[in-house]
Order: sequence, then C-alpha cells, then structure tokens
Amino acid sequence: MIETLSIENYRSVRKLSIELSPLTVVLGANGVGKTNLYRGLELVQAAAAGTLARSLAAEGGMPSALWAGDGWREDGERRTAARARGKGPVRLNLSARVDHLTYALSIGMPNRVSDPALPNDPVVREETVTAHAGRRTVAMMSRKGPALIARTDTGGMRSVLGDLLLSETALSSVAEPDAFPELMLLQRAINAWQFHHQFRADPASPLRQPHYAICAPALDSDGGNWAAALMTSMELGDSGAVDAAVDAAFPGARLMIAEARTRAEPQLLMPEFHRPFGPAELSDGMLRYLCLIAALTAYRLPSFLALNEPETSLHPDMMR
Repeated sequence: MIETLSIENYRSVRKLSIELSPLTVVLGANGVGKTNLYRGLELVQAAAAGTLARSLAAEGGMPSALWAGDGWREDGERRTAARARGKGPVRLNLSARVDHLTYALSIGMPNRVSDPALPNDPVVREETVTAHAGRRTVAMMSRKGPALIARTDTGGMRSVLGDLLLSETALSSVAEPDAFPELMLLQRAINAWQFHHQFRADPASPLRQPHYAICAPALDSDGGNWAAALMTSMELGDSGAVDAAVDAAFPGARLMIAEARTRAEPQLLMPEFHRPFGPAELSDGMLRYLCLIAALTAYRLPSFLALNEPETSLHPDMMR
C-alpha cells in the first residue's frame, strides 16, 4: 500500500506531505487543493506507466502544472524568465512510498539552449528509487538528466544504457525483470493503482446501458463495466458482501442480474414494488451507489483505490 505522498510546486500545492492509512478520507472546502492531491497520485502512476508527458499535456502542460503562486507571471516568456532568476519554482517534485520503496522524481521546464526537448516537454531532472530497511536506506535507482544507474539483483549498481529522452521516465523504461526485480515490482505495483474520478449518471451514460456479460475481476475507471463486475463478484466472489451493501442502503431490496445472450443488466427489486427497476430508471444517487459497491466488492481489488467525491448525489444518511 501507499504509506506517504509528497507533492511540491504543483498548481495550488506549494508543499504537502501526507501519511496514508488503509482508509484515508480527505475533506475540505472547494478550491483548497483536494483535486490536486488526487491528480498528484495520478501523475505518480503516469510516471510509472510512461505516460507522464501526455498526462501533463492534457492538463495544460508544464506551465500550467507548476506552482501558481509567487513568481507566477501572466505572460509565458516573462514567467519563464522570472523562474530562471530564482523568483519562482522551477521544478515539480513528486514522491510516494510504496511498502519499503520510495519513488521520487523532479520535473522542470526544458532549457531551450541545452536540452534536447520540445518547448513544452516536462523534463525529468532527477528520478530515484530508494529502499528502506529499518533506519537504513539503500539507493535502488538514480537518474540525473539522461544518466541512469540502477542496483541489480547481485547488489551492485550499474549504468543502464539506452536512448531515454528527457521527457521519459526511467521507471517506466525498466525492462529487465531478472536484473532489476525490485524496480519491476514497484513499476507493476504503481501501475495497478485504480482511480475512479467520476461515475456518470446522465441519461446517455454507459452505466445506464446493458453490458457484455463477461468476467470482469475489477471495475473499469469510468465504471462502464459495472454490470459485469457485479456479476463476477456475485457469481465467483463474495455475493454476501454485495447483498449486505444493497440492504444497508435500501432495506429489503435485492440486486439481480438479467441476462440476454451476451448482455447483462443489473436490476434492483424494491420490497414495495412488483417489478424490478433497471439502470435507465434508477436515480443518479442509486446508480452511483451501486457503482461504488461494484468498485469496493470487486473480485480482484487493487492495492490502492482512489474515489474522487464518492458522496456525489448520495443522501447524508448514506455516508456511513
């Protein structure tokens, strides 16, 4: 599991370090930075998956991602110059401890004179993996610019040659499981994290349509396979957990899965009615609650699961 997360110079977050427990709930008013904490975790995963540059570009690029406080300028050129003179942050720093390993990286804007990178590329200045054994720490990987060294299964550090671009992360590029087992395990552990940002409940939402009746050990990020995920949990996993969660919210109700050839549709039978209700008829809150059940009772739960605003459309009585 993730034990700690540190974010520095990211959007509205100047510097933040948080310890995570098996269940961590983050509360706060609008605009205080909760989403940036969530996005920081997503960026760590993107770094491990090799999609960091694309992920940052999708949210406006490095100029948008860097700290927006002191030193910020409206004009991009003047803003870059101000940072170069030391008047504002020039690097976005991310760090996460996963079990006994800590992954950290420092990302900056490219130097247009000396860096072989495009103007808006996120340039990985430093990237490290550190192992913790009691109070001792051992370097498992160290990268500065294009230079990369890593500790092998024999215990020694060796240079890792390759054509790593400045905008690419070293952790995502590790491809020798026999030589670097710890790095491969960390890469796979972070890539397995799962994020549920929003469950759409509008009339055109895929959640309101029948889905393929195939085995789904986990819920997709957008919840689109929730029918298959619930079906898998009820048939192959712990159907009692699903029944208990439904009954806790809607006493006496029963969740059923109607199958038609290759398609499946969840239906909720309420005790005071004579027919079940399909996804197209459920309220937004009921639909999102059932998606939460699908996420939390999945046949194969991820090592880390993030739910953004899970209380959306739910009555306060449903919080417990």
